[in-house]
Amino acid sequence: MPASPSSSSSSSSLAGQPRGSVLYREVKKQLIADISSGRTPPGAALPNEKELAERFQVSIGTLRRAVEELVADHILVRQQGRGTFVGKLDEARFMYQFFKIEPREGVREFPVLQLNAFARARATPQEAAALALHGAASVLRIDNVLSLRGRPVIHDCITLAAAQFPALTRAQFERRAGTIYELYQAAFGITVIGADERVRAEGVTPGSAALLGLDAGTPVLHIERVAFTFDQKPAELRVSVVNTKDVDYVSRTRQQI
Repeated sequence: MPASPSSSSSSSSLAGQPRGSVLYREVKKQLIADISSGRTPPGAALPNEKELAERFQVSIGTLRRAVEELVADHILVRQQGRGTFVGKLDEARFMYQFFKIEPREGVREFPVLQLNAFARARATPQEAAALALHGAASVLRIDNVLSLRGRPVIHDCITLAAAQFPALTRAQFERRAGTIYELYQAAFGITVIGADERVRAEGVTPGSAALLGLDAGTPVLHIERVAFTFDQKPAELRVSVVNTKDVDYVSRTRQQI
């Protein structure tokens, strides 16, 4: 149920915080719940400020604070003269926020993906820990090669909790119209909003070497990434092996204009 000024549901962890802080956080949670449930789907416009403020029984200022944070988190997008919309994980956003491999010379480009394997299995201890799984959980393992300028550059191994993607098939994965994260969002209501990464240099394994056309032991970049949805819930474990002969790992923290 929406929060109200007279609500006594504030937990002890919120004790001592200004009332406005409590209210805007509750509004933010409700807006996230609307997106997660499909009430306000990807690409849809938010209702106007007056309507939302009345629904949540808060001031316009409190509502705007919640919306501002969701815009900063790339969950909502403002379009000048049109309104505020639920962000879609389309190619442009994927390239800006998540794809950090760029040619050393020339312009950035969207990778061409080749699916090598799609299988269901039991989670390893590492996969279970990364995805917060318990017991003998089932996972989906997806093996891809990503090419830039016609040359294989990245070997991606993706692990998903099968319970989060219960109907995902190989055919659906291969025939998707947009990015992988668009598929997660549109078909399963799972919106990736950020990720943690660990990066190191190492010698390429024989399996990755064969896929990337490298000699065994060639130095490569090893990237382990856990992608998160709302409330810091893990959605995907991805291990990427990158041939950095002609590309760099580029991380930007400034908003692109």
